[in-house]
Amino acid sequence: MKNFVSLLSLFILAWPAFAETVQTTDGRTIELKSDGSYEFLESKIVTDATFVEYKDHYFVHHAGEYGQNRVRFMPVFENISGKKIIAAKFTAKFSNAFGDEIFSFSGELNEAIATDKSSTHNLFYYFEDNQFMSGEPYDKLLPMVTNNSGNVEVTLDMIAFEGGEIVKLTE
Repeated sequence: MKNFVSLLSLFILAWPAFAETVQTTDGRTIELKSDGSYEFLESKIVTDATFVEYKDHYFVHHAGEYGQNRVRFMPVFENISGKKIIAAKFTAKFSNAFGDEIFSFSGELNEAIATDKSSTHNLFYYFEDNQFMSGEPYDKLLPMVTNNSGNVEVTLDMIAFEGGEIVKLTE
C-alpha cells in the first residue's frame, strides 16, 4: 500500500509537467504546456525543394506614359510538385558584376500555378525613380538592367498549396 501511495503522489506531482504537442499548418511542432505557455520544439524545413523550379525572371527598364522611369522585376517559377500552388514567398538578391550585393527584398507571388505550368510576369514588382533622391533601389538596379550585367539570385522561402497546405523551405 505504501508503494501505491508513493506512486500515486509521484504521479500527482508530475501531472503539471505533462503537455500536449500540436503541429501547425506550416510544419512547426509546438508544445502546449499546462500553465498556458508554449514552446516551439522543431521546425519542419524542407531542404529538397522538389516543388518548384526557378526558371527565369522578368527584369526590365520601363518608362511610363508620364515619363516615370521604373525597373520592373518578377521571378518565373515552374510548378513541378503535382499539386496546384496558390501563392509563394521568395527572396531576391541583386549583385553587381563584382558579386557585391547591391539590393535585396522579400516578395510574394500571388498567382495560382497549375501542375507542370509556369508563373507569368503579369504581376510584378517595380522600383520607381525619384529624381530628387539618389541611392534608391531604382538607382542601384538601373545599371544592371541597362548593361545586362550582374546577377539575380532568387530563393523560394514558402509555398501555399490549394487545400491549405503550407510548406516552409527556408529558416
